[in-house]
Amino acid sequence: MLNAMIRNLEDKLKAKSSKLKAFTIVELLVAMGVFLILISIVSGGFISALRTQRELTELISINDNANLTLEQIMRELRTGYHFSKISENELEFVNAENKTVSYRFINGAIERGETNELAVKTYRKIIADNVNIKNFNIKLMGGDAGDGYQTRITIAISIVGTSKYLQNISVNAQMTVSPRTLDS
Repeated sequence: MLNAMIRNLEDKLKAKSSKLKAFTIVELLVAMGVFLILISIVSGGFISALRTQRELTELISINDNANLTLEQIMRELRTGYHFSKISENELEFVNAENKTVSYRFINGAIERGETNELAVKTYRKIIADNVNIKNFNIKLMGGDAGDGYQTRITIAISIVGTSKYLQNISVNAQMTVSPRTLDS
């Protein structure tokens, strides 16, 4: 009797196992294909978002560095006097500490030069390495003493980044400053 019960249970298990359905290879391949397509779309969007975020971070850094440099120049120009334009890209003047100072554009960078007691002018770069200046023009108006016009210095600048993502993006700026001392 026990043997009959065991055989009966074995027969029921065999009947149930034959009724179970499995996935075919075609169904598995289709499911994997759909999954791969979805993963590709999602990862492509994620990579694009990361690249855009990297570009924006670099652009903000470049803009901040350029603004800091230009603000430094403008602050010193406001307190200066005896301005003379050496070339389209170089301006010389006497600052508030009675030192002869010049700003110039050379090799994609802005440099500040200062004349020491021995009349030797030394230049140092004042802009960050990730900023590349494409254009730097200086206009000096009313710079002659007694001409009746207040001195005004206008600086026009074009800035690009040094990374491969920002080579085609440029930022243009123009600033005008007049010294605090009146022209006599």
